[in-house]
Amino acid sequence: MDEDLLLYPHVFSGPPKEIPFLFPHAVDGPHIGMFPLAKAGPAADAYRAVSGSVSPEFRDEVDRFASLLESEHGEWEYATKALDWYDQDTIFFSITG
Repeated sequence: MDEDLLLYPHVFSGPPKEIPFLFPHAVDGPHIGMFPLAKAGPAADAYRAVSGSVSPEFRDEVDRFASLLESEHGEWEYATKALDWYDQDTIFFSITG
């Protein structure tokens, strides 16, 4: 799997630097992360490709996450082609515990 498709560094990346104010967050780590929607489809494909080699106790979560990424990517592809006002390009993750 390409390193830029791994979600860990993105999930814990913190909010975008363009946001001019601080968000309240957990003491033990960042509270928000982000992942480029353009990479969601390739990431879903990569996670599906390695799903069989993941421990069986985590396989369902990997498959479910791949499905969510695939859905987000599909909506993004549709919206960027069909809606002239659409300019979202990021998935945001909220770390709640």
